Amino acid sequence: MKQIRKWTAFCCYLLWIVVAIPTMAQQVPNGYSLLTDPSISGGHLIASRGGTGSAAELLALGLEEVSIFFHGAPEVIAGFCDLDDRNAQAIFRATIQGRAVGGVAYAVVGNGTGTTGVIFDSPQTIRQSLPRLMGLAGGSSNRAASARNWRDTPFPDGSGWMRLPEGWAITFSDKGMAAAEGPHGIIERGIWSQVMTRTAASQSASIAGISYPGPVFDPIDPVSAMQAFNGYLNIVNQQRGLSPRNILRVIEASPAPLVAGYSQAAYIDYEYETLGRRYRCIQYVMLGDVGPTGVWILYTTYVASPSDTFAQNLPVLIQIWSSSRTAQHVIQGRIEDAIKSLQEAGDIYQQASSARENSLQKMHDQWIEAIQGTRIIEDSLTNERRDIDLGWSKEIVQRMNQNAGYQRYQEIPLWQLNHR
Repeated sequence: MKQIRKWTAFCCYLLWIVVAIPTMAQQVPNGYSLLTDPSISGGHLIASRGGTGSAAELLALGLEEVSIFFHGAPEVIAGFCDLDDRNAQAIFRATIQGRAVGGVAYAVVGNGTGTTGVIFDSPQTIRQSLPRLMGLAGGSSNRAASARNWRDTPFPDGSGWMRLPEGWAITFSDKGMAAAEGPHGIIERGIWSQVMTRTAASQSASIAGISYPGPVFDPIDPVSAMQAFNGYLNIVNQQRGLSPRNILRVIEASPAPLVAGYSQAAYIDYEYETLGRRYRCIQYVMLGDVGPTGVWILYTTYVASPSDTFAQNLPVLIQIWSSSRTAQHVIQGRIEDAIKSLQEAGDIYQQASSARENSLQKMHDQWIEAIQGTRIIEDSLTNERRDIDLGWSKEIVQRMNQNAGYQRYQEIPLWQLNHR
């Protein structure tokens, strides 16, 4: 089985997940157990066997074995496998009794044992139940820490909030930017920094005799920008007596869709070391357009976890990240600050700056909607709204309008709702 490591797979993961809960009539494959819990929906198929071979090959075998449960071989959409080939995951879709289903399959090898599993749940509860469904397996030294007692946690500066499980805490917040740490890893959301090109910094130093206090490097590509910014942060952290974060290797970089006002974007999969421990990190990086003064914006979001538990912890990290929200007054303040700065500088492109900020918020809304896996539809007759599965929203609305005989129902993307 070909190893695939693209982060976009995990964004598609909740976008594609269209799952139905199995009935007792489903045939559990030989050697597998179906784990459930009365307090949560969904289920977890799991099997163990002797051997320490390839996790990717074991995952392929497991998908073939569970085909009897899903009335045919599951169709793999995308997946992930670590470089040691000890952990592998795949996103799949299939059918159960004519209904579209999907979920996450995994394989773990080590200590003379190979384990395969398949996790599934309904689209309405997948975000809440996925960590607990994973925890039903138990007994594995590689499994994720439990995620319990979730709570809405405000940012200390009042600029937003995110939902955190037990053991997690907000470590930084500033005008919608935030960082959090816990037993599953680290999250930084919506971090941006002004960067000056090397040429502009040199000219500023020679003309005004002033050195630019912030990071100085060119927006060549997202990977080199990420590495340069990490180097800058290491210098700052060293001055504060903090440990550096040393990048060990870049595993893969995948281009991402552009946002207005930004020239490049990518998802970067890499490993770093800090305090003697190895971490796996998926980082989203955007490079802004260079302004007339040589200043541009670096925007980044990332999730990271110890490398040996990265695959198991990733669903919890996604759930935390997707719950993050920026307070509306902060978004408005950003736009006003941008306009004020342009006025002070005599820049005539006020409208463009405002549109750029709206585009950034639009991107956040689109990501959140994709990870939640739902979209709002509105009944124009009653003005009632309700959530439906994002993966089938167009088909559902089209069918409802056909039944009504006119365009009674319409989709309302989250970004449109937040800008009405």
